[in-house]
Amino acid sequence: MMDLVKIQKIDNHSEIKKVLLDSILKNPGVKWTSNNLDKEINYNVSNTDWQQKQSDYVEPYVKNIKSHLKKYDFVNCDKIHLHNVWYHQYFKDDFHGWHVHGGCQFASIYYLELPNKKHCTEFYDSINNKLVKFDVEEGDLIIFPSFIPHQSPKILDDSRKTVISANFSFDCLNKASYEF
Repeated sequence: MMDLVKIQKIDNHSEIKKVLLDSILKNPGVKWTSNNLDKEINYNVSNTDWQQKQSDYVEPYVKNIKSHLKKYDFVNCDKIHLHNVWYHQYFKDDFHGWHVHGGCQFASIYYLELPNKKHCTEFYDSINNKLVKFDVEEGDLIIFPSFIPHQSPKILDDSRKTVISANFSFDCLNKASYEF
């Protein structure tokens, strides 16, 4: 199952990082937190536009990752349906507990800022019953089936981690590829 997790470098990361961060800073989101009273997912994210009106960063972000999503298309589809895009900015003591993404086939995480690799997303390999951390760095895009449990560990230092995430599905098989 973990072989379905793909990591790709965003070639022009240094060029688009400033554009994306400036857009996020001009249109700040909200603090998003839970209290786990009903054994729901625990999370504490200082700044996010999850379930908010999205800002100008979405269009340049999608433009830059679209070809990377298409590289993940291993069934030869004609369309990519992008369900939603959001950012999370994590500061000291922020985290996002174990969760999956429903209503889509795949999820992605773009590490816009990742000053410390120990803050990268952790995955749970249910087949081998173990925690998996991939060797990612700032500027990487990680794509994975949305049913794989994952979490963002607690930030224990004074750094800021910024990710842009997306949920998407492939649609409309290219039937010509399956004619015999």
